[in-house]
Amino acid sequence: MKVTFVVPRFYPYSGGYENYVLRLGKHLYSRGHKVCVLTSNAFDLESFWIKSLRTMPIGPENVGGVEVQRLPISYRKWTRRAGRLLAYLPSWRLKACFSRPSFRVSGIIEALRRVAPDVIHIGPLPYNRLMYEGLREGRRIGARVITTPCVHFGEDGNDDVARYYTQSYQMRLLKDSDAVLALTSMERRRLIELGVQADKIHAFGLGIDIAEVTGGDADRFRAKWNVQGPVVFHLGTKAPEKGTISVVEAMKTLWARGAEAWLVLAGSSIRTFDDYMRAQPTLPRLLNLGPVEEPYKRDLLAAADVLVHPSRVESLGVVYLEAWANGKPVIAADTAVSREIIEPGKDGLLVPFGDTSAIGTAIHQLLADRLASERMGRAGQQKVRDRFSWNTSLDEISKVFLGGAT
Repeated sequence: MKVTFVVPRFYPYSGGYENYVLRLGKHLYSRGHKVCVLTSNAFDLESFWIKSLRTMPIGPENVGGVEVQRLPISYRKWTRRAGRLLAYLPSWRLKACFSRPSFRVSGIIEALRRVAPDVIHIGPLPYNRLMYEGLREGRRIGARVITTPCVHFGEDGNDDVARYYTQSYQMRLLKDSDAVLALTSMERRRLIELGVQADKIHAFGLGIDIAEVTGGDADRFRAKWNVQGPVVFHLGTKAPEKGTISVVEAMKTLWARGAEAWLVLAGSSIRTFDDYMRAQPTLPRLLNLGPVEEPYKRDLLAAADVLVHPSRVESLGVVYLEAWANGKPVIAADTAVSREIIEPGKDGLLVPFGDTSAIGTAIHQLLADRLASERMGRAGQQKVRDRFSWNTSLDEISKVFLGGAT
């Protein structure tokens, strides 16, 4: 069987979706299938639209048996402006192609036709155009089309996030697919409410390889960065929607009260966050790192005391699993998806999104009560072992690619 993944970004960019596709692709390859990834040359999130930001070399490469083809993003301004106008027309197909945050990957259709796959996997939302092009080509050649949409529903009673993932044309992409892979039971229920056929939706979730994210050297991390005392950390893209600014503001309040904890931010960032940081005074106990390679990421996970990641744009939150695997308690935003994963008081704490006072109180609580913090970390560690291992979920997901065959 020939399987092709159509994704906006791919390894070596290390994000939850990219790691999911890499792990799934390698698993299918190990089972004797031919696996290809068609992707753009974007690296930074905003490099989909801003030419000056970091990109990857265009062309083919092989990643653990998975054939990867990176194709260039088109930055033609007039084409984009014309597309914005077409998005206002009533056709769902035009809306899927040109509604924000649309961008064009040159040669994607031609590449799909050269590969001629049996199965095309598309996603995530809201990268609608790539998904539509994969779906359209799949229908043309009779390939099975599977999507992992990673729908973000945001906060209860607030559609500031959900409206970018639940438009009628986006649901049409899912309805016209052969199968939809949801990451949580909550996502499956919401998609059914939005009209996606229940028998198409499979809720498997994500997993992690515990050995790959544990075993770091805490002392090495602390020595490298001259960090002493408790460590609070935020891991992943630094952006307002991820709660990063709220975390910094919460820590500023704690520091003003005499707290000696460090805040470590690790991951790529968007311009909004960078602008915010440039306006800040010197914060001696803030370590603002870029993306960290796996050995250093493990060292950070080993050295840290508390993960604080109060994001409202998560489909599941692999970073919580990684922290738990290392026995660390977590602080997350109180959203429907977080409530499905995190048990407040047992393996972490939930706070209202953007509430810096509540975030600060939660951080102080976990740093002050070491016994409770360690108990939550151990409970999270056991949860990862019991529920979030790749060992079983990859085989179950593979069955969907095979059309239900064992």
